[in-house]
Amino acid sequence: MPTPEQRRPSELTVQARRSRLAPTSTDLRRRVYLWAIALGVGVIVIVLSTQLRSPSPDYVQVGMVLAQLPLCIWATWWLLRGKPLVVAERVVFAVNALITLFQLLLTLTNDSAQVVWLASSAYWLLTTLAILAFLIFENRQALLFSAGMYLLGVLAPWAALLWKGQAFSSFANLLRVQLSCGVVLVLLSVLAWYRERFAAERGERLSMEQLANTDMLTGLPNRRALYSEIEWLISEARTGVGGCLILLDIDHFKRINDAFGHNVGDEVLIRLSELLRTHLKDEGTVGRWGGEEFLITLPGLSPELVEQLAEQLRRKLEEQIFSHGQGVTASFGLTCCAAGDDLQSCTTRADRALYAAKKAGRNRVVSLPSDAALDEDMQAPPVLDTLPVRS
Repeated sequence: MPTPEQRRPSELTVQARRSRLAPTSTDLRRRVYLWAIALGVGVIVIVLSTQLRSPSPDYVQVGMVLAQLPLCIWATWWLLRGKPLVVAERVVFAVNALITLFQLLLTLTNDSAQVVWLASSAYWLLTTLAILAFLIFENRQALLFSAGMYLLGVLAPWAALLWKGQAFSSFANLLRVQLSCGVVLVLLSVLAWYRERFAAERGERLSMEQLANTDMLTGLPNRRALYSEIEWLISEARTGVGGCLILLDIDHFKRINDAFGHNVGDEVLIRLSELLRTHLKDEGTVGRWGGEEFLITLPGLSPELVEQLAEQLRRKLEEQIFSHGQGVTASFGLTCCAAGDDLQSCTTRADRALYAAKKAGRNRVVSLPSDAALDEDMQAPPVLDTLPVRS
């Protein structure tokens, strides 16, 4: 088998290759949270330095800010260690929800001047909580939480002012802050709804694309999906990276269908696809080319290694016994892509190599060089395997 250094360093499909290079949504969220924590620590330092330099520090505000510092330290440690993101999200959410509730309850026990400040700072926390809620919960749950907290945040300070006998008209700033917070929460809800719709539509498109590129019987990539793999293989050949195709066809497959029925024929196709997928692993991409034909793309491998791999696959299949009590063989045609190739020339050579294997007696591997002429009078190249063919 090819050594790990000779294996392709990419996934089996074009989409998988792209997604492997891109960070996952969990990784992105982890990075966003770390930046948010860094920003939060900066705010904490500024608030503390401002308060401590003040002639009359507000110890309530200092205490509320200091309560956030251990949480920031713990969350940073948790995220950097790569521990489950959901735990950090829920712990930070719960602690900040308790701090917000505590700050709103303080509006009921403080004097009128403190009520406006406590309520205003609580709305900043409430906005942060709403953003986090829409990130970690379903939209309906996040909306109910945000609406409930906002309603409490509106009623608590006005109830405190009413209890103290203050005139509402003298606290117009509080009303403006509450309306601003309400507008922000409405915008968050609308954005979350659009995000949910976008994710649902994207999921549907990906599902349809997967169905369009997958063979329903075997679960392998179909011919349409293999076209992009071959094009990628040819583009790599133009940069000097070798790559080959293997086209294999089950010998006398029609006889199996005629003698044992199409269910047995389907079982042979499924078993063969599983064998190819298991044996190849990350060596290359295997797909169903059509009918009883399968195609394998192998980037970065020399012709000698591909020949060895094809022979191993042929022998492995020959050893299998299927449900109808008999073995199955296949013929293999392989060729390597060259810089001047296109999809048609490369697949035509593989097909000619397969035809030569069939013509030479089946159950064997035939290799056709990339510079072979593709005329009708082309002679079959020498076969690589001369083992007797099963009857």
